Amino acid sequence: MEDKRNRGRRITDRITEAYYELMKIVAENNHERMFEYYVEDDEAYIFKIVNSSPAQETVYPVFKQNIDTYMSECPADSIECFKKQLDKCLLRPMRTAFQLSFISEDGKSKPVEMYMVSIPDLDKKVCMVVGVMFDIRDEKGLLDSLTGTYNHLAFENKCTSLIRQKGTKLLFVMLDVDDFKIVNDTLGHNVGDRVLSQTGQVLKEAVGANGIVGRLGGDEFAAIVFGLEDSDAVDEFCVKLSGRLKNIIFDMEYSASIGMTTGDDRELTFKDLYYEADQAMYYSKRQGKNRISFFNSIRKNDITVPHNSCAPSNTDVSCRMSDMEIFSYDEMPDYILAVDEESRRIVFVNKAIRNSSVMTASQINEFISKPFEDGFIDLFLRKKEQGNRVSVFSGKDHPDNIVAKLLGEKKLIIKLNHKDYNGYRLLKMIDLSDESKLNAVMRRIISYRSFMQNFIDAVNDTTEGLGYRNYLRLLREFYNADCVAVIYNGESAWDTIEEIHIPSAKIMAKVVNESVSRGAITDFLALFNDAGRVFISDIQSIEGEYRDLFKRMADVRIWSTSAVLLNKGEQCFGAIVVMNPRANSGSLDLIEMIGISISNSLFYEKARAEYEYRLNFDQVTGLRKRETFNNLGESYVEYDCSFMGVFASDIIRLSDINDKFGYMAGNARLRMVADVIRGVFTGYDIYRYEQDEIVVFCKDIDKKSFMGLVRIVRESLDDLDVSVSTGFSWTDKPDIARQLSEVRLMYDIEKDAKLKSLDSIMRNKVFKDVVSEIEKGSFMVYYQPKVDSRTGITVGAEALIRFFDEAHGVVGPIHFIEILEENRCSHLIDLFILDEVCKAQKLRCISDRRVVPVSVNFSKNTLEYADLLDQVKEIMNRYDLPEGLVQIEITESVGDMDIVLINNIAQSLISMGFRLSMDDFGTKYSNLEMLFKFPFSIAKIDRSLVKNLESNEKSRIMLKHLISMIMELGIECVAEGAENEEQVRLLQQFGCNIIQGYFYSKPVTLDVFTSEFVEKTRNQL
Repeated sequence: MEDKRNRGRRITDRITEAYYELMKIVAENNHERMFEYYVEDDEAYIFKIVNSSPAQETVYPVFKQNIDTYMSECPADSIECFKKQLDKCLLRPMRTAFQLSFISEDGKSKPVEMYMVSIPDLDKKVCMVVGVMFDIRDEKGLLDSLTGTYNHLAFENKCTSLIRQKGTKLLFVMLDVDDFKIVNDTLGHNVGDRVLSQTGQVLKEAVGANGIVGRLGGDEFAAIVFGLEDSDAVDEFCVKLSGRLKNIIFDMEYSASIGMTTGDDRELTFKDLYYEADQAMYYSKRQGKNRISFFNSIRKNDITVPHNSCAPSNTDVSCRMSDMEIFSYDEMPDYILAVDEESRRIVFVNKAIRNSSVMTASQINEFISKPFEDGFIDLFLRKKEQGNRVSVFSGKDHPDNIVAKLLGEKKLIIKLNHKDYNGYRLLKMIDLSDESKLNAVMRRIISYRSFMQNFIDAVNDTTEGLGYRNYLRLLREFYNADCVAVIYNGESAWDTIEEIHIPSAKIMAKVVNESVSRGAITDFLALFNDAGRVFISDIQSIEGEYRDLFKRMADVRIWSTSAVLLNKGEQCFGAIVVMNPRANSGSLDLIEMIGISISNSLFYEKARAEYEYRLNFDQVTGLRKRETFNNLGESYVEYDCSFMGVFASDIIRLSDINDKFGYMAGNARLRMVADVIRGVFTGYDIYRYEQDEIVVFCKDIDKKSFMGLVRIVRESLDDLDVSVSTGFSWTDKPDIARQLSEVRLMYDIEKDAKLKSLDSIMRNKVFKDVVSEIEKGSFMVYYQPKVDSRTGITVGAEALIRFFDEAHGVVGPIHFIEILEENRCSHLIDLFILDEVCKAQKLRCISDRRVVPVSVNFSKNTLEYADLLDQVKEIMNRYDLPEGLVQIEITESVGDMDIVLINNIAQSLISMGFRLSMDDFGTKYSNLEMLFKFPFSIAKIDRSLVKNLESNEKSRIMLKHLISMIMELGIECVAEGAENEEQVRLLQQFGCNIIQGYFYSKPVTLDVFTSEFVEKTRNQL
């Protein structure tokens, strides 16, 4: 069993193996049983995990056939549920969860939840299904394993039930551990886990029996408390909680931002309480963290809709800033001040300044309506020109300065923004007056530094498939957000999304995904200001103007958001959106910086989409691959399919065409057939089902229409220069397997008839009198160039035979060579080719034109022909050619002939001026010993070793060493069958430079070979 398990583990990919290992951990920690099913062996195992290893195993052989017997203690509906889920897992790699019931020994029903994962092998086929079972009678399945508090879903359900039972005289608490990412990054995850565990324990102790505590995800907790009769009791609870939290000790100071809200007998739901406490918690963070805030204390002065009253009412320059632009800056937690350099006026101060100013609202409006006279702004402009945009300012040292008049004696870090915003200069100021804010700034600096280091690592990470999701992950962590998404143009405007979310934000992410896919985000786009930014600290601020958007966001618990547009030149093509940021929420610069990288990544994603297309669609024909049909499974005909028509075509002897003339020739014929079928069966599902088979599935087509299409496509295929057999089936009771069998039987019968017809024609016309057909000119010699891949110059050719038939046109040798050899008259064709080649070579010599060597094939039958040498000598004497202009290619199949005979023939041919070449080297009879026994000058690598060169590492290794050995023996190496540039490149790299194949040319007539290859390259010499 262990060997089988190890085998299963070796053939899985990293992702599914991770799920497997995770399930083992969960099963061991919860003392639950695991299930494993091996598809190939049809065996199942149920066992416990002890010390990370399986124990107490029970084996179930021939499992699928005996499920009813093995699960006899389960009710019938549970058995059927298990069967259905197992069958789903066997179709494709997937995960599923479902519930079963077992009847225990005491006759009671035991509910169990089962989680199953199907695991693929290297061929993407499911080889194994693993699962883990949980007894859901035990509440431990509802608890977070690290903290012992309720998980998010359980906490929400429990709260809803308690509110229904006890009413809303309660306290709702939300707690977020401050700077938890820094704790993990600097002290390690073990310390981080200890902090979370202690936090959960403290909350449970503080709440006691008066309520419950939940971990909502990450470092965020919530609690609901009943029995606090008045505000004094609430205050006492807060003091008790604060005191207990101070007892959490580790190598950094513990800090938590807490938000609370009271029910006060209002008609509230869990969602309402969650919203209010969440807002209060955000407020605590914005005020410097490590504090408790109540919703009813902040909602009046912190959750407001900004108005243009923040700009002077008597100046026309304020209209240059849009409402939404003012709104974005107004929501930022840092002090923001906008200056119009021309009028020397302050045109805008944000909410943070108004709330902290030593002036009243009316005094602020009066003050900023007048031009300022001091040189404060000029000083910063000069510093900007010197490359210094940041300075420290103390209001105590400069009491007459405009900033000091607004904010008093505060100590500030002031940054002059490097961008112009509609002609205004923005000053961003951070308050360093008290220690808590200084600590907040320092934490932010550390967070920025950590973010930048992680961002640099992400940019340098070349791991395939990560793309910009890595950047989204960094943004989510930096802003401690629930969800971060990039929305961009897909098939139509703004309909594509990629996002990363925390587990508790699953519903939020799902709704956002659906909204984007429907294109229902127009109202959200209206929020962007002219600078392409959005910052909303509380969605209640948009409730009046964007009520529908507010409602949709509130429904999925998006309380706040930051967003930046993605621009390419002047074109906007997307946006990055951060939902519910809990940290660094006022900073949008980093989102803009990430946007630059994401825009580049989008181009990578486009290439990735092309890759996905290649996985699902055949590259030769553009039709769907069979694998995409297999993934549909039985569901293909399950939905609303009353009729089914199936049509299939099969190209006769396509494999022979590929073997003899290369895949380019075969692919050309495939494309012709596919184009015809696609043009007739428009709108129906067409697949390249096998190498030479194309299948069409016509759902819900009536018989008359289907047969009409079949008639048209058969007539069109008959007009092609390729032999195609077809089959078809129509039924009102769809059954894919049965119909495929019917159409294949039909086209096999048609194929046999066509082959017999063609063979009969060839026997009657050609082989009744081969000599007569030669004299009539029915046989023709074609030439396929051999090219020096280093220069592109044609350095030779191979002579190949063709037969012309009035009914079938030019016919390739696959239709007659075997019959010639069976009748032992192939020597007539070989000698005919030799005579034609020598004649052409002589004419070129006489006319003083460039001549390249041409090779002629001698078959095994030809070499065994008794008068071979006499007739070859007669031909050579007739044309008196210089040595080396004609080569003889001998196939490796002569290896089983008499060695002495072959050696004598070889020596005689060499003495006549021929060079000998071993053809098809590396195939069935391949043996390096033949190169020692016979005097070959050339070895031609067979196309079968070349065709998978770029995709098969073993082929590359073997061919590389084969070529090296041939060259070391002093034998010239030629490769045939090269069809693409990568094959040519690899052959060059291995040392083989003379190449023959469809990459350079298919076999052509003598006239074409002479004009296009010999004469053209003459000028290059």
